[in-house]
Amino acid sequence: MKRLITICLAFLLLGSMFAGRSFGQIDPETILGVWLLDEGSGDLAEDASGNGYDGTLTGAPTWVTGRFGSALEFNGSSGHVNCGNDPALNVNVFSVSFWCNIPNTQGWNHMISRGQHEASGTPGSVNWGVMMYEGQQTILFETFNNTAWVGINTATSINEWHHVVATYDGTTMQLYHDGALGASASAGILLDETRAFLIGARSDAGAAGGFFAGRLDEVGYFNAVLTPEDIETIMNDGLAEILGGSQVAVKPQPAIGQTDVPRDPALSWTPGDFAAAHNVYLSDNYTDVSSGAPGALIAERITEPHVAPGRLAYETTYYWRVDEVNAAPDYTIFEGNIWSFTVEPFVYPISGVIATSSAASNAAEGPENTVNGSGLNANDEHSTVAADMWLTLPGQEGVSIQYEFDRVYKLHEMLVWNYNEQFELVLGFGIKDVTVEYSQDGTDWVMLGEMELARGTARATYTANTTVDMQGVAARFVRLTVNSSWGGLGQYGLSEVRFLHIPANPRDPQPAHGTTDVDPAATLSWRPGREAASHEIYLGTNPDDLSMIATVSQTSFAPADLQLGRTYYWQVVEVNETEAISTWAGDLWSFSTQEYRFIEGFESYTDDIDAGEAIFDTWLDGWVNNTGSTVGHLETPFAEKTIVRSGKQSMPLTYNNTDSPYYSEAVRTWDTPQDWTGNGANTLVLHLRGNPPVFFERADGSILMGST
Repeated sequence: MKRLITICLAFLLLGSMFAGRSFGQIDPETILGVWLLDEGSGDLAEDASGNGYDGTLTGAPTWVTGRFGSALEFNGSSGHVNCGNDPALNVNVFSVSFWCNIPNTQGWNHMISRGQHEASGTPGSVNWGVMMYEGQQTILFETFNNTAWVGINTATSINEWHHVVATYDGTTMQLYHDGALGASASAGILLDETRAFLIGARSDAGAAGGFFAGRLDEVGYFNAVLTPEDIETIMNDGLAEILGGSQVAVKPQPAIGQTDVPRDPALSWTPGDFAAAHNVYLSDNYTDVSSGAPGALIAERITEPHVAPGRLAYETTYYWRVDEVNAAPDYTIFEGNIWSFTVEPFVYPISGVIATSSAASNAAEGPENTVNGSGLNANDEHSTVAADMWLTLPGQEGVSIQYEFDRVYKLHEMLVWNYNEQFELVLGFGIKDVTVEYSQDGTDWVMLGEMELARGTARATYTANTTVDMQGVAARFVRLTVNSSWGGLGQYGLSEVRFLHIPANPRDPQPAHGTTDVDPAATLSWRPGREAASHEIYLGTNPDDLSMIATVSQTSFAPADLQLGRTYYWQVVEVNETEAISTWAGDLWSFSTQEYRFIEGFESYTDDIDAGEAIFDTWLDGWVNNTGSTVGHLETPFAEKTIVRSGKQSMPLTYNNTDSPYYSEAVRTWDTPQDWTGNGANTLVLHLRGNPPVFFERADGSILMGST
């Protein structure tokens, strides 16, 4: 064997080759307890973490359908789960996570607790709790330190499942709602070992109180602060997944609650651990999916974890679930969770429109008021306040108002709210007859037609009452030239104008525009324009000099031999020769490739020798190759957890070169041959840390002495 390098250190910790990268995995050692509440019956809520903190059901909470599998419904009067007061649960750095479905507002009722709330400063106000807040649709997280309490809250809603996470790092408390940070504050805490960990109630001294009314599911307790990435993983995949597996399908795509989903979606998921096949239900009717109605079954006993349901209806919410079917002989079916997504609308409003006019206006009544949403409420009803509208000064000729977009769009409709000041029915400042023109460059104009705009109602409930068919024209500019008003007094005004377009351009690039650290082997993909038949792909390192590298029928492409450490620019042009406008060019997008390829981070290894997952099961040492090396610590954890360059662990390597064969090495063999020279790579980097030699004599006779 040819040796390129000989290292004579007595102890090494090997970090990531090519450099480190963090992984979003939740450290299993931080899990104190996990109560999936999937038993479905009985008086015990098992601690699925294996730590033994099983909860006892008290006061007859009811087993019901949950967010994942089953859940518990609490009656608000006595029902709760007592998980005990083991000293290991008494921590001052923690995170607690759970799903809740609240049927109504309620005052100070606790979902999860390890303490009781007394008046501020009252002895006995100790530990912490997550609860409802004072009869509002609000969730409150409080900590207590025996002299004062601190609470933070976030808004919620009733009769829907919501994911809640409360964290405390010893000085700062945080409260997340559906994955978003809702509030944070500095706070102290005073722990009391006598207080039990309760689900569904407040942990009072020697009793329970503050009983919650509603459903709870998937409760997790950790002795660490969960990161936003951890919280997203738990929320989307469920706690069973972080424990190393799940009987049901997880990680749905589209993601739970995702909107603007293409109408020809590909549904996919991560299968349950024992699934041999999958039954997929899909419908716009929740009950049909929940009950497993035959009409909602779109795929039965398919073996791949994905399915294409075909074309769906625009702007419609669909519900779906995947039931996992075990293999023979029992073919047990594990009913999946119900997920939802909403299909894209047929048309989209154009944002960022610039409005200008040939006529002068008062400063507060400029043309920008017709595109900035001023005066519109959530129901698209316009106010009667003049400062929310556009109005010209009197006595001006040849009045027009022009709208400019950020690019050329395929226009579908123009919605118009006419002038709507409270005396409009008397004054008639609203525009009546207009000429509508459009242009792609602002110079050459084409007349769409002459039309009449309906009059405003002079009421605060006024909604758009003129819809102009834009006939699918391609335009970046639209101009309305005024021919008359409803009152004939020589002043002209509008309240709001909204343009709707059919998405003909490509969009939503992957990698997203400006993404860095992209794998050179990445596949480029995008969301196609609505009418595209094929796609021209342009790519280069100079944004002003792109080359067409492919024409494809699918909406993805993998460029060959992208180089490490480069910024690339790319553009997609949608083509359909049968359409009046045959090409629609997308925006110029960019991404930057990784500076290096990642080979080994030592993050995947565990202490499970039986499963062959220990670090020395992959990196073979002197116990196998008869050299002087030893990989891993002699006791668990086998990987090094404290001295790391990045991530959560590194590989300990000790060796002794004083005996035959006078060298030490650890060897890993990959299942497939490795080529580390692709994509312009020319350097291999190994990060290491070791103790210096006590005595070393160099070839020139000089001596190096060191100590640790």
